[in-house]
Amino acid sequence: MELFLSQILNGLAIGQVYALIALGFSLVFGVANIINFAQGALFMLGAFIAYSAIAWFGLPLVPAAAVSVVIVAILGLLLERIALRPLIGAPYVAPFLSTLAISTIIDQSAEIVWSPESQPFPASISSTTFFIGNAYITVTDLVIFGFGAAATVALTLFVSFTWTGRALRATAQDASAAAQLGICTDVMRQIAFGLAGALGALSGILVALYFQSVFPQMGIPFGLKGFAAALLGGLASIPGAVVGGLLLGIGETLASAYVGDSYRDAIAFTLLLLMLLVRPNGLLGGGRLDALGGAGAAAGAMPTTSLLASSSSQQSALRAYYLPPWGFLAVGAAFALVPLVVSSTYVLQALIYGFIFALLSASTSLVSGSVGILSIGQAAFFGVGAYAVGVFARPYGLPADATLAIAIGLTALVAVVAAIPLLKLTGHTAALGTLAIGQIGFLVFLNWVSVTRGPMGILNIPHPVLELLGGLRFATTEQKYWLVLGFAAVALVIAERYVSSPIGRVWRAIREDRLAALAAGLPVRRYILLAFAVSGALAGLAGGLFAYVQQVVSPESFTVETSILVLTMAVLGGLGNLTGAALAGFALAILPEFLRGFAEWRMIVYGLLLLVALRVRPQGLLGAR
Repeated sequence: MELFLSQILNGLAIGQVYALIALGFSLVFGVANIINFAQGALFMLGAFIAYSAIAWFGLPLVPAAAVSVVIVAILGLLLERIALRPLIGAPYVAPFLSTLAISTIIDQSAEIVWSPESQPFPASISSTTFFIGNAYITVTDLVIFGFGAAATVALTLFVSFTWTGRALRATAQDASAAAQLGICTDVMRQIAFGLAGALGALSGILVALYFQSVFPQMGIPFGLKGFAAALLGGLASIPGAVVGGLLLGIGETLASAYVGDSYRDAIAFTLLLLMLLVRPNGLLGGGRLDALGGAGAAAGAMPTTSLLASSSSQQSALRAYYLPPWGFLAVGAAFALVPLVVSSTYVLQALIYGFIFALLSASTSLVSGSVGILSIGQAAFFGVGAYAVGVFARPYGLPADATLAIAIGLTALVAVVAAIPLLKLTGHTAALGTLAIGQIGFLVFLNWVSVTRGPMGILNIPHPVLELLGGLRFATTEQKYWLVLGFAAVALVIAERYVSSPIGRVWRAIREDRLAALAAGLPVRRYILLAFAVSGALAGLAGGLFAYVQQVVSPESFTVETSILVLTMAVLGGLGNLTGAALAGFALAILPEFLRGFAEWRMIVYGLLLLVALRVRPQGLLGAR
């Protein structure tokens, strides 16, 4: 009982931090109808700016925290003005992906400025521990909870009793009506982003005090947990954000105490997925689901379309260019001649990775563009394929024919099972469901040590042997080049035949209006599951080939950053356009290999390319299909 009470008290402290992050999400969503995935990056910047103010300039903790909050609030204002305001009126996918791109740029910039390594936070609070009976709580916990609660109360009073706060609430309720009453809604949007930045910075500083360290990658996990808390309580509800944060914090600490610390993060994403399924508008949320694309999907009462429904609307203005199925074989045949004229192992290795990511990008484009369910968890399916080869190739000595078939079949099955909960979701909710699935997949790879070997990974995967070719062994780089190229070309032919067939037309009909497709008598659920099966099979094949090329499989290859990277490739190529996706995947995968001296700038370049593409050419390089 004492342990239970102690974990409750500790959970309230970290839960208050999640509540602050969640409040940032709620403010921006309420006023701007945007799910701001840059909130985690602002959280991380707040911690690092405070760290720098203390370590580099010798400021005390409180002034350093104040400086950090002000700077990050200003960055929040600039984020809205420069990157998001030009996208007002654009399809929902544009600002959604824009905040992902901004997050990527900020995170990578932090690694360049402060190094990727964890840094000890140069300020601390008394380590005194207070006992309540046999339960205990530290001064740090009390300070974090106190500051967090004070910030929450101050924000509540601000939005409830000040003119600006009431204007924010009016803008959130009806921006058009607020504008007619003389409220400058653009200013309100900026204030919402500024407040969200300030809350993010404060929560980042409190986390740095709690864990006594800062690191550039801290924004993604805490940002996602803050978002899970916001959705748990109600995405547009300030009280809901607080309730969601506290519940999530308590759930995590209890799971850590009674199940194991390694499963702590899984709680957040499991709660996120369950809440999306059971009550998409959250515990205290209202019925405001317009920016979420609705929750009921084809079975619901609300007319819904996909985030990508408008992607094909550009076709009248810009033609989409794509290869017929046989075109991939022709391109593959041309690439097959490369090893005959290029002897550089390094160049061939780079091209191999290009083929793998072309296949992975196409798998993302198929489900994201053709069906309209934006996938931010494709790395999980990529990982299932890779681990399938790692598990069956080395211990059991199976040939590549068998292991790749297992990887394809198993990943297709996992993708179908993962898609079943998404059948009730559309728009942003479906996209966020894929995000939760991707994170749960990564945590499984990391913690299922008896199968995946956890952080150690699976080493010494043998060279592939094809029994169908008489036991031919592919050991050299040239041989693996031809193997990967052959499988990728054939897989893309099959995928393109699906997209160009009546099945592909049904997928696009579902993307444009799921309710209309259902009313026309189409078996919507069956076609969505088929799309996930084909997409999963492509991702599983890419993962299996990746394992054979790397000869090592480890969890860090299948993080949410990988999913975002692959989604970036698919968007840049043209969602629903497998040719464009494969081209962008190939080009962006090999570019860093030929510019290895600038490899640390790769994610910044990706983020900038995505921002430019969303602004200038939202239909992608070869056009959306």
